[in-house]
Amino acid sequence: MTISPTGVSSKINLKLNSLCKKLEIITLFLMFLGFFDVNLFALDAPFKNASYGMVSFLILLRWKRCIYVATKDIPLLLLFGTVMFSYFWSAFPEDTLKVSKSFVRETLFGVYLAANYNHKDLVRLFLWMFGLATILNWLFCGFAIAIGQSSLAISQTNSEDSWTGFLLHKQYLGRMMMHAAILFLLSVLNDKKFHWFKWTGLSLSVSLLLLSKSKSSWIGFLLSLTLLPILSFSGWHYKLRTIMYVIAVLIVGSIAVLVFGNFETIVVDILRKPPDFNGRFIIWQLAIESGLKQLWLGYGYGAFWRTSEGESIVNSTWAALEHDNAKEFHAHNGFIDLFLQLGVVGLLLFMLSFVSTLIRVINLIHLTRTIESFWMLEFMVLAFVLQISETLTLISHSTHCAIYVAIVYSSILWKNQIRKEGVTI
Repeated sequence: MTISPTGVSSKINLKLNSLCKKLEIITLFLMFLGFFDVNLFALDAPFKNASYGMVSFLILLRWKRCIYVATKDIPLLLLFGTVMFSYFWSAFPEDTLKVSKSFVRETLFGVYLAANYNHKDLVRLFLWMFGLATILNWLFCGFAIAIGQSSLAISQTNSEDSWTGFLLHKQYLGRMMMHAAILFLLSVLNDKKFHWFKWTGLSLSVSLLLLSKSKSSWIGFLLSLTLLPILSFSGWHYKLRTIMYVIAVLIVGSIAVLVFGNFETIVVDILRKPPDFNGRFIIWQLAIESGLKQLWLGYGYGAFWRTSEGESIVNSTWAALEHDNAKEFHAHNGFIDLFLQLGVVGLLLFMLSFVSTLIRVINLIHLTRTIESFWMLEFMVLAFVLQISETLTLISHSTHCAIYVAIVYSSILWKNQIRKEGVTI
């Protein structure tokens, strides 16, 4: 039998596509774990260097589609440009260049995810990624304990054992398991397929969440449960009720993270003086005062804490006792950090993108009544609330940034698809 050149070419293309798909999945998993502050020990620097090549590989596979998607959210695109151009007014350009490269990598990773996975595939992908991360964390902890090196996976915080798994800090493990537990819970509610697997994943992730002793992540998970009534609101088409409910959850959740995340300190403070949330208020006050000196554009992305103003804040607060390097410090509030780095312009661009995405996701919940749209809402609400008392994550070099960017663009593509089908939004 004679095989035509076209047939040979077709077979080669199929094999190449299959190989690329496998490499794509492996790269995705490595990127996912690497950006979640995994403790890679001696491999940390080589991996970070290799990660730029990984992202470039993924983008080149679908470069036309990625360019098309990246232009769909103007505020986020302008924020991306502000981060890049902040090099020219940065107080420390070399620091800005270094951290902005990481931000570009994360943003492009998020664009790639939105460009190549629809909303259902995206949630399914994250479920598998978080599920594998949960299993690997348990295996790592078990191995560390078995060889008598439990300190590799369990740290001492305030005289109590806090599990970190293969991550660098208990908060990182807590956040990872919080998102894993939410995904497994929503998957359980969605359908009955692989029920035992989903319940096992939920049990394992909640167990690690508790063992991490990350109070803010505990509160985040409980907060996610309070959002579940929105699923019933969507059935009644009460869009205004949903919006008001989300606003209430954001306010109450932010207060809860501040209060219960610093409960022990507040109890002591009440007996002596007005509570200041573990010393955060004085840092926020001083940081905002410094930010007003560079009101519009800030000190440059990732540059503030190296400035004299940043070092002054560190040296005049409790931070001087815990941080030898001011460069690694942060305001313990993501919005203040963003204001310090990119000024009012950067903060407004972020809020414009965030609020428009939040409204779009609420619209999608009422139009589609799907778990995928509800998960997007869950992630955005929790990310917003946790940034009240933690560092900047949604515009950063972490996996949270990539997931946020993926949600922004995926929700736009989903909305456009619905419009093409003739449904009014």
